[in-house]
Amino acid sequence: MKALTFRLQLEEPVLVSQALTGEENSAIGMPFIPGSALRGVLADRYLRSHPSADLAADPDARRLFFDGTVCFLNAYPWYEGVRTLPKPMSWFTEKNDFNKPDARIYDLAIDRDPHHEQIKPPAGEFCRLLYEDAGSRQEEDEEYSEESGETQGSACFISPRRNLNVHIALEDANCRSDQNKVFRYDSLAQRQTFGGVIVSRNGDDLRLLMELLGPPDLRIGAARTAGYGRVGIESPRIEPGWNEYEPGPVPDDGRIVVTLLSDVVVRGANGQVDGDLDSAFGLTPGMSALKHEWASHRLKLVAGYNRKWGLPLRQDWAVAAGSVYVYPPGSVDVERLQELAARGIGERRAEGFGRFAVNWHTTNAVMKHPPVKSPGNLPSLSPASKRMAATLAQRRLRILLERKLAEAVNGVDLGKPLPQNSQLSRVQTAVLNARQSRNMQGVIDHLNSLKGARKQLERAKVGGLSMFYWLVERVKRSDVEVQLLRSAPLPSIAGESARMTEDFKLEYTARLIDGVMRKARKLNQSDRSNREEAV
Repeated sequence: MKALTFRLQLEEPVLVSQALTGEENSAIGMPFIPGSALRGVLADRYLRSHPSADLAADPDARRLFFDGTVCFLNAYPWYEGVRTLPKPMSWFTEKNDFNKPDARIYDLAIDRDPHHEQIKPPAGEFCRLLYEDAGSRQEEDEEYSEESGETQGSACFISPRRNLNVHIALEDANCRSDQNKVFRYDSLAQRQTFGGVIVSRNGDDLRLLMELLGPPDLRIGAARTAGYGRVGIESPRIEPGWNEYEPGPVPDDGRIVVTLLSDVVVRGANGQVDGDLDSAFGLTPGMSALKHEWASHRLKLVAGYNRKWGLPLRQDWAVAAGSVYVYPPGSVDVERLQELAARGIGERRAEGFGRFAVNWHTTNAVMKHPPVKSPGNLPSLSPASKRMAATLAQRRLRILLERKLAEAVNGVDLGKPLPQNSQLSRVQTAVLNARQSRNMQGVIDHLNSLKGARKQLERAKVGGLSMFYWLVERVKRSDVEVQLLRSAPLPSIAGESARMTEDFKLEYTARLIDGVMRKARKLNQSDRSNREEAV
């Protein structure tokens, strides 16, 4: 497969919204630059160079942008000279090893032996996977185990940096008004690099698109007049034998592992978009009906926006990138499946949908290694500027914690029977005193002093755990990074990273407990009102 590859340097934040953004006045951007956005920009440049052309009727335009002959793949984060790929959903690590830089990542698609008691997916949305010989790995790592197979891989996990800004739309710039609107943009941060790819079997089409990439600046996404969307193009070149991934060794038992490298929109036998990948493979010419023996997957809503019409596109269910399907030995022609992978499957392939890999990750375990931090092109700052950047990073961390705290409290699952409101209020009072004294020992003392009320807290559940145990764990650990941020990286500005101080841990641990107790009290009041109405 021929490919036109290039790098995108984000000179401003880029906002391409997801289908589900939560609040009406909020926009949460995708963690990558979708192929549909790249296609739209180049189609606009083509139209400017052919002002009299009708894109719907022009055969060259239809071939370049609409009929799937040319596919504009998603631009994923660029790391160590390689375009990274979505993390497989079948990868897990031991819970206790989650934060270790050299943790072992287990692949449940290869080894589904339930000997791992507590597992969770490794942090990061994208990854780079490398294979190496077991012998060389054993020389470098004394802890290497033969249980991991004849080959051993290493994986690095990447998450793009985000930029969170709050904006105000003023009806009248000179006065306050109830008509003013406050909204929030969660976008990709500037000064990041993403790898873009355009694939086609026709080299002439790629050369024509390379000419369209000539002007070095693009404007991508929404809010382009508000300081968003400026992207620079670097190192465009045509590669005659390009591969999207490096295949791993063939599994010993002959099983076929299919991993989605982008979202996939497929229709089943009834003609409806249903996310049935097995039926989509079976309906492909030259392919027989398939039935997976194991899968780790999820569905998501995907949409789009037509800037010419000024209207959003229809929303569809898609199988999410990173989903993994395992097929039994001999159930499919692997060479035919690899040919299909080069072309893609399903609908909207011209926009980067429908990409998948065959036998990409095929070892039962890989070793995690931390990403190498690049200094980038950040200018050297004066001491005063560094202090200012550190202050702004701390403010951004507080904004992030405020949002995550509200999400955590709203999403917490409380199991009944709940304690009486009087007991919940006493816990809130102990937490309030702890915040004022800057010492959580008072909460522990209160919990230890409970007698009959302790049983009420033990019967209630918070996220499946005993409320009493949950309270003790939160006070002792103050694990704000795990409970609120889910171990995501802390905000950084101009190379100055925010710090999770002890004051932050105490404050947001106390407020998390207070929020959960407050929610439990409201549930009790709601139940009481319902009983009174029934009477």
